[in-house]
Amino acid sequence: MKTFLFRLLGWSLLAAALPTGSALAQVYDVRTSTVNVDRRERPALKVQVEGSTSLVRAYFQEFMKDNYNIRFKTGGVLGIGGSKDVLTAKQTPVSSVSGKLLDLYANIVAPSDSTVEVQVFAAFDNGTTWIDPERTPSEFAALRTIVNNFAREARPYFYKQQVAEAEKQLQEAEKEKSRLEKDTKTTQENTASNLARIQQLQEQNEKNAARVKENDAKLQENTTLTERRKILLQRRRDRLSALDRK
Repeated sequence: MKTFLFRLLGWSLLAAALPTGSALAQVYDVRTSTVNVDRRERPALKVQVEGSTSLVRAYFQEFMKDNYNIRFKTGGVLGIGGSKDVLTAKQTPVSSVSGKLLDLYANIVAPSDSTVEVQVFAAFDNGTTWIDPERTPSEFAALRTIVNNFAREARPYFYKQQVAEAEKQLQEAEKEKSRLEKDTKTTQENTASNLARIQQLQEQNEKNAARVKENDAKLQENTTLTERRKILLQRRRDRLSALDRK
């Protein structure tokens, strides 16, 4: 039951965070565009997905390795902002795109706080021939298929990540609630114990005050009695001394 509630809240939080209408249509929609490489515009395929840059970057590499056996490295591509972070797979066999070895690149940027854009572009012939929708249409279409497959798989993956994060946050909130309730109960019990102890001490203080008052009265009586007995003792000593002199 608790797992069901976690998932229900997770999907509710997810639904509130998701874009709607035309905004949703643009996300996960692969489009043809360009990127600036070495001061020249090169054809590229771009798709925006939801998630953080680090999460998208990690999942894209995982997807390409698991589905196409393509392993990326971090490399420099001249002319692209943050080029040291561009993913590169040099001289890589991608049979679904071309019989030639490809230089495959992926640049991952965050155009907004809620979406991340994956930019994919490639070349063969040792980087001299860029895959282009006009000059190499079949290779470009095959590359689009790869990016489309990534976008299709990315959507449920990132939704699951958001649900998992919402469930985690809910569990943390429930844990904190339990801790606060336990602490409140312990504090209340301690306060009740202290109040009972205070009552006991107050009663004991009242008894002590009464005893002190009683002792003061008895002390006054004792002082008077002591003086009388001193006088009596002195008189008897005087009478004894008078008999001894006769």
